[in-house]
Amino acid sequence: MRLALLVLTGLTLAGPAAAGERWPLWPSEIDRIAEPLRAGEARAALVVPEAHKLQALRALERYPSALVEPILLATLDAEAPTGVRREALLACFERQLASCGPAALVRWQTDSDSGVRIAALRVLAQSSSNAALLLAALRDADESVRAEAAHTLARVTWPEDQLVRVRTALIAKLVDTAPPVRRAAARSLGLLGPPGATLRGAPTRSTRPEPGVRNADPAPLALARLLVDPDPQVRQDAAEALGNLRDPRGAPPLLRALEAGDEVYVSRAMIAALAALPGAEVDAALLRLLDAPPRGLVHRNIGEALARRPAPSPALIAGLVARIREDALQPFVLDALLMHGELAAPALRAALARGLEPPLALAVTRLLAALDPSPSAPDPPPWPSASDPEAWQLRLADARDGLPAAAALAAAAPPWLGLVAVGALARETGPVLRRPWLLALAATAATPPADPLLHARLASWVGDPGLAAIDRCLALAALGRSDSPLAASSLAAAASDLQPAIRACAAMAARDDVLLAGLLRDPSPRVRASASYTLAACPVRSSPGTRASAALLAVQDPHPGVLLAAQAALAADTRPACRWQLLDAGDPRARAPSEALGWVDLRWRDRDLRLPVLAIGEHRWVLAPAIGEATLAAPAELPTTPRALQ
Repeated sequence: MRLALLVLTGLTLAGPAAAGERWPLWPSEIDRIAEPLRAGEARAALVVPEAHKLQALRALERYPSALVEPILLATLDAEAPTGVRREALLACFERQLASCGPAALVRWQTDSDSGVRIAALRVLAQSSSNAALLLAALRDADESVRAEAAHTLARVTWPEDQLVRVRTALIAKLVDTAPPVRRAAARSLGLLGPPGATLRGAPTRSTRPEPGVRNADPAPLALARLLVDPDPQVRQDAAEALGNLRDPRGAPPLLRALEAGDEVYVSRAMIAALAALPGAEVDAALLRLLDAPPRGLVHRNIGEALARRPAPSPALIAGLVARIREDALQPFVLDALLMHGELAAPALRAALARGLEPPLALAVTRLLAALDPSPSAPDPPPWPSASDPEAWQLRLADARDGLPAAAALAAAAPPWLGLVAVGALARETGPVLRRPWLLALAATAATPPADPLLHARLASWVGDPGLAAIDRCLALAALGRSDSPLAASSLAAAASDLQPAIRACAAMAARDDVLLAGLLRDPSPRVRASASYTLAACPVRSSPGTRASAALLAVQDPHPGVLLAAQAALAADTRPACRWQLLDAGDPRARAPSEALGWVDLRWRDRDLRLPVLAIGEHRWVLAPAIGEATLAAPAELPTTPRALQ
């Protein structure tokens, strides 16, 4: 009895577990799991297979660092197998354990396995005080170590006095004999951005170096030489880095490389990089390429590059309008003019006044209508009193404003909401009558009802592929508010669903770092944008690896919605507790044509976002945490971004 009291007291003093961690029910639980890692001299006759040791390390991932840290340190100090040493170092890196630094330094200096040395290098890179060691790793005999060192240098927050030295070392590795090292060096230079203009190691669209500093920067000319590298992937990474540096000296070599022709994916990277560079000569070159695309490109690629211009000149707008009558170019010209918003409106109105053929005049008229700011939303209707559940049930049963009424009811959070919602969901069978109650349960701050039958019903709706995406998402959101064990299994199933819209809803509902890290790598931009938005809106305890994934999406993702959401996720803002909310995105025919593809442009917390929508007939909704703070943005207010992709 005394032992049990001591154990319970120790667990109480240890404090609550963080999100995604679990404290053991008994101290021997940790000892039992870690036993294969502690097979020492007393058990020298017993050989523990390496697979068992690795399994023990992976089983410790779910426990707090305070309990696992001594075991990891002991594993690093012991003569463990190569795979175990590597896994222990990676665990130190994921948990950001500074205490692993001395052991990692020993492994870096004495280990012969390149995988172990790379893992040790990642641990050591968590401190900028190891700059000399990282720079020395660029000269290692193993090309994989050199490539890892070049990658890692861009993921460290360097003081300004060391940044010049780091960039110089990376420029020197652009002539390395190994293509992976040249690729890593080029990519890191692009991520670091121009000298004196970095933010957490990544460039921003608003970043512009001083003219004197830009002219002194040797990186653009060194990267330009890689545009003729024998390795096509090196050429691609060099082009992307030139686009990130925004140096006008990169335009002539990019144009020469484009005119010579290349692999399709390399040419696309080059045209995207060219579109990011300033200068009137770039505008003229892009118009020439639109008329006659080089080998490896088509009119669509050049049109997307023209739409991506950060500050189009009047000459560029005039050139696009002049090509509006060419049938082969017209769709891409109209898309580019739409993305330039109000900058293109005067030229379009002038062309319309001069006279256009009826079909073309209709297209331009619709384009101008899309550029007009959206009218202000009408005042919300008066809602019933919070003490009148019968009146609320009638409003939620109204097919016209059932969902807005449910959002208002959730905000009011009357004490009777949970009980009435359980009864309504038990008798309502159609989706129109069911959706408002699901939203009310998902968005309310009131305590959700503890009804196992309701939880089972919600789980069945989440997994029903015959239901519309919004019904399954609302059921997932409502189930996630409960303490039912079905919530976690339904979320995991939704995260692996075949429909991207369901995986995107799972990303909005996820608060676990491991699940979000996987969804950030999803092939669908809807899912990546949703996961990035969740990191931006909610207090998720994210690991360094997850933040690194978001940082890469913020500069490299081809979809503008993912770019904007990932940039918001990197901001150092305070994330308040977030609840599910619904935003009316309206009829797609009243908005920009690019938004009709399943996305909507928003203004959220002083940031521009483009998020996926859920449709009910001709109406669209955004279902997400903290989305009530957002407002619909007029197309002219948005930054120039590529055309929305599916």
